[in-house]
Amino acid sequence: MAFEGNDHLIEIRALVDHVQSESVEFHEVSARRFDSGPVGEGGEISIEVQIRKGSEGFGVRLKATAEVAVAEAVVSVAGKYSVSEGADPSSRSIKQFVNEVAVMTVLPYLREGMATITARVFGTALYIPIIPRGNIAVELDHEGVAKDVAQA
Repeated sequence: MAFEGNDHLIEIRALVDHVQSESVEFHEVSARRFDSGPVGEGGEISIEVQIRKGSEGFGVRLKATAEVAVAEAVVSVAGKYSVSEGADPSSRSIKQFVNEVAVMTVLPYLREGMATITARVFGTALYIPIIPRGNIAVELDHEGVAKDVAQA
């Protein structure tokens, strides 16, 4: 079954019919304070996207790292997807699905994880800002990891 096409939305729509979300799991939730002072304003939150493709499906992992003056936090969340038997999507189609669907499915879990762990450890929650669809994405022409950086 081919998923290639000129319009990336056509490819994604075709793939959606053959993909099933299996799970969303936290892989890392950690935070630590270096100093007892106030967390303060500013800082940086970076988000990495990773894709894994296997024989039965694929997965996407978002990893957020927050760094402020007196503390740091890391949250990693992964979504796992299975592909129906007989479907064999291309690497490009999977990346398009990840960029348009999977990232936006996993992102709320990442945001909640970061807010919860930082509220407990820092005494005040750090919130990952609302990020428009497409701002966190993997490169369609390259394998590996892509990064998006948002300011906290």
